[in-house]
Amino acid sequence: MPEPQAQFIRPPNPLRKAKVGNGPAKLDPLLLAKAEAAVDDMQKHYPDWADEDLTMLEKTLLDIRDADDQMPHIKTMFRHALDMKGQGGSFGYDMVTQVAGSLADFITGRTNLKGIDFDVVAAHVQTMRAVFAEDVKGDGGKTGQALMGGLNAIVAKAAAAKG
Repeated sequence: MPEPQAQFIRPPNPLRKAKVGNGPAKLDPLLLAKAEAAVDDMQKHYPDWADEDLTMLEKTLLDIRDADDQMPHIKTMFRHALDMKGQGGSFGYDMVTQVAGSLADFITGRTNLKGIDFDVVAAHVQTMRAVFAEDVKGDGGKTGQALMGGLNAIVAKAAAAKG
């Protein structure tokens, strides 16, 4: 008995049609304008949302200091840092994305914080607070460089101490 021959079926690719603009997935300009207006409105509220996240990070840092098992609190801190990392740049606060990413990187893989670690986490939160207090948008220019320089110095000091 002969072996059955393989049959290749190429499903239609509606994305290809959308890419060239002649398919059913055309982007409605009115819908796009509505979405952009919604993002602009959300951008106005982002500093308030970020303040809530920063307050939660500060509370979590206090909880970590008092906890026998720090890991659940570190996970909470990590989640808030990732939220801020993802949202910052979306709303024009690229420095928040950078600092929150640095915080997430710093606590990744840690099961506890001790000594200078607390100072490093606090420095990240204070840096983000300064970004909002001074309304530092984009990369922050000279102010942003100064803030990141100070933050990077304390992170390097902690890395050297851990050594």
